[in-house]
Amino acid sequence: MSKTSVEFTNPENLPVERLSLSVTNAGVVQQIKALDPYWVEKREMTLYERPPSFSTMVLGAVDTWKARMEGYLEDMKWLLALEHHRFWSTIIHHPQCMDALVSFLQEASPPYLPPHEIKDVQRIYEEIRRLVLIVFSRLVTNKESKSHWMSKEYMAELLYNKFIITVPIIWDLCLTYGVDNTRHVARVLDCVFSLQAQYERDVLAALAFVKEAFKYIILQVNKDFDSEEPPNLPETFKGFSEIRRPSSTKQQDRLTFEVLKDLVIHLLDTAMTMRIFVEVYPKGVELFRKANFIISIVQLYEYGIPLLYEKLEETGDQTSVQYTEVDGYIDSARAELIDVFREALAVYKNKIFSGEGSIASHVEDYLAVMMDGLSERLLIKDYHACYPVHEDLEMLRQAYPDIDSVKTDFILQAIYSNLDEPIPDIRHAPPPQLTNGHTEQEATPTDTEIPDNVREESLISEVKDILPHLGDGFILKCLQHYGFNAERVINSILEGNLAEPLRGIDQSLPIIPEDPLDKKFLETGIQRLNVFDGDQFDIMTRDDVDLSKIHVGKKKSKYKDLKDMLDDKTDVKKLDIYSKYNLVCDEVDMYSDEYDDTYDSDGVTPSADVDDHRRPFVTPRALANNKREQEEESEEESEPEEEKPGSSNNRTRMDFCSNPEEMRARREANYSARRGRGNKPAPQPRNMDVTGKPKGQGQEKDVIHNRNRKEQHKSSRANHNRRQGAQWKRSQGMMPS
Repeated sequence: MSKTSVEFTNPENLPVERLSLSVTNAGVVQQIKALDPYWVEKREMTLYERPPSFSTMVLGAVDTWKARMEGYLEDMKWLLALEHHRFWSTIIHHPQCMDALVSFLQEASPPYLPPHEIKDVQRIYEEIRRLVLIVFSRLVTNKESKSHWMSKEYMAELLYNKFIITVPIIWDLCLTYGVDNTRHVARVLDCVFSLQAQYERDVLAALAFVKEAFKYIILQVNKDFDSEEPPNLPETFKGFSEIRRPSSTKQQDRLTFEVLKDLVIHLLDTAMTMRIFVEVYPKGVELFRKANFIISIVQLYEYGIPLLYEKLEETGDQTSVQYTEVDGYIDSARAELIDVFREALAVYKNKIFSGEGSIASHVEDYLAVMMDGLSERLLIKDYHACYPVHEDLEMLRQAYPDIDSVKTDFILQAIYSNLDEPIPDIRHAPPPQLTNGHTEQEATPTDTEIPDNVREESLISEVKDILPHLGDGFILKCLQHYGFNAERVINSILEGNLAEPLRGIDQSLPIIPEDPLDKKFLETGIQRLNVFDGDQFDIMTRDDVDLSKIHVGKKKSKYKDLKDMLDDKTDVKKLDIYSKYNLVCDEVDMYSDEYDDTYDSDGVTPSADVDDHRRPFVTPRALANNKREQEEESEEESEPEEEKPGSSNNRTRMDFCSNPEEMRARREANYSARRGRGNKPAPQPRNMDVTGKPKGQGQEKDVIHNRNRKEQHKSSRANHNRRQGAQWKRSQGMMPS
């Protein structure tokens, strides 16, 4: 390397993965990629070791540890001092670089342990801890300067495929630095998850492993070693298998104190890691819900924590220091599990109070997490003792008045069913209206002289301009619920998120006016005396009562019974129904029972009789039409026969009926007259030929005339002679003329 001359140049400001550098070695110029093993120095890197404690301390152990960790410090300083391309080349191609970094995360002291007794040891540890965090911060920084940078796509692929950042490393960073460097760790995690979305999938797989670890703890503390039967656990644990151990590992016959201590420390580390992970990366709560991790925590708290205390009493010595230490670890794990549940709820509460996104959806998510906590009794009981649930629900109701009251009441009833305390009323005061984090002022009129009814009508009209199908009464109830804020009412109806009390109301409900008697009672204190108070018969408050409408006692009916009422034609006579028919027939010419209706029934028209003074003969219109058609067919009129003595004209008004012989003779004479029989010969049939001669031979005048007549009158004979049939029906009295 001494004879090698390297000059870093990047005039085009290319990313490091596309950059090549010129290397001059003994006068030979080479082009080498910026990310290449060529830039990795041959340096032996030290792995981190946990400092010795007083319980395991031997002579010279502390000095040996100091000497080794001084070398570890030099390695971290050297790594951070490398140029950008050398740093990444070392991270990628050095075989011990990542092992050295991960070794510290694995052996670092957890936050619940006190600092080391020796100050020099603690000082070196804190310096190493600081430098390692800086290294991981540099690993997620893609651009250090204008000429030293890496594209985000390449960095995301590099971190994920080269296993530079993994989910165990992320969780170790949370446990090691999350307590006192929350903002720094949050930035690192945001960069990692924003660069590579596949980390969320890995987190779900890691959460599944953690759930299995929790179940293993539950099975271990619930196992009865004197019986071969499985532990008595709820149905949710059926089908869950324990964590597989290597075949060479011997199973413990009984749960010893050392095994119990390992279980408790593992539980405490995991619970604290999960709590810090949700705290520094709030989006992780969505991953928790996808993996049903909240329910797993609740079950661990219900079926694991109480048994851990029992097993500790069975296996440990209550007078020993280790017993007290393990007992404190169980208490800390218990508190961390409660805080995991609290942090999951706090994520949604912060979004609600900050107005981020949809408040309604965040409220539903909050209630869903709370319902998961209600799957068992112990955790929600302890959570309520530390953080009263009714206070959170009250704040949520103030921020979102449309919160589902059914769910909130169920949550409070489920919590207070195990307590000897009354359920607090969280609806004691009207909450302020909040929308998107900003307080809305109630729609109060600027002019104090405007009456309330006028203001209500104005707001109702404003709503009906947008939603004209709604009833005035329904709009008024919505305005009253939302503090007479018309815009809030319109938005709630259009978005379909009306408050629960308004959903069951008919949207076409009109305004029902107030009872004036109730208003009068409120003003005067006079109670309601009877149903006539305030109406036209109220003689107590009115002087112009119409006494004719008032009847004292039982009113006597006008009619004795139903028959008497039907026989009364007074009202019918007043209608004067028959007077309009006087124009048709006078009283002198009224129809008589002695009128001979024989011809009417037989369809034969009698001849006119001038001596009959009963009524003048009028030819019906149907017969007149038939007669007109007969005149067209025959040019000569048929003369009527002479009157014979003894005919119907000689009948007196006292005759009851006609002589059958005369009737037959008259019928025969009329029939012969109509058919042309008698003295006059029958008329010659008319020539109605329309066919004529073959085409080309000429046509006669009558044929051409018949064709024209047929063409002109074809409409009168169409549709199967319906017109002729209709005329015949009218002549028979079957249809009105």
